[in-house]
Amino acid sequence: MNLLDVIAKAKKEKAKTLDLSQKGLRLLPPELFEIESLEELNLDRNMLVEIPDDIGLLKNLKSLSVSENDLMELPESIGELTKLENLYLGYNSLSDLPESVGKLVNLQTVNIAKNQLLDLPLEIGNWQKVVKLSLHDNMLSEIPPTIGKMKSLVKLYLDNNELSTIPATLSHLENLEILMISGNRLGAIPSEFGNLKNLRELVLDANQLATLPESLAECENLKTISIIENPMEEGVPRVLLDKKGLSIDQ
Repeated sequence: MNLLDVIAKAKKEKAKTLDLSQKGLRLLPPELFEIESLEELNLDRNMLVEIPDDIGLLKNLKSLSVSENDLMELPESIGELTKLENLYLGYNSLSDLPESVGKLVNLQTVNIAKNQLLDLPLEIGNWQKVVKLSLHDNMLSEIPPTIGKMKSLVKLYLDNNELSTIPATLSHLENLEILMISGNRLGAIPSEFGNLKNLRELVLDANQLATLPESLAECENLKTISIIENPMEEGVPRVLLDKKGLSIDQ
């Protein structure tokens, strides 16, 4: 069955899911955006350079996966997908995100790892239901302070970017359990991180840290801190070395 037949069948049957992964697609036919019933669309492992503006017509989409393509940008119209819960865009060539992503207030899982992101819009602060955010292996030099509004965040992956600082507002993420910031250029960790009461794992390998804030001892659920490949000229504060149940890898 050719692509247009697959799409016509899905439209006729009011399909809720459609898997068009690994089909060698360079362009998406306009007919695809007539399947208004779609809730889940998989376009992984194709050769797409762009997503057409018409993506905004698929108003019922809850899951959109366009991983392992050649995407250079996202259309503003992606902001029309207000029911979206899962957005997978890993392994592409995105350098930025449109501000309209801030309208995607029902997102729960976002993966934009392995792209070329240079910055993030302030509007990501609207993602207040996101539980897991993967931004590792990009070219981010800063994280907007609005990330502190992402109250539901449990897992945050920022490893292998170009971050020299991390916003203190991250300390507002009271549900955060796992924070990965290895392979950056961090010279210090904000003392406010002591407010992360649910933090279990903090991975800071391969940065430029001289020490750690003593306040991390106040993270009552913290089990692991990893600081392999850091200068650590000032050493680890005694209060952390003495903290019961805390393992420090260095």
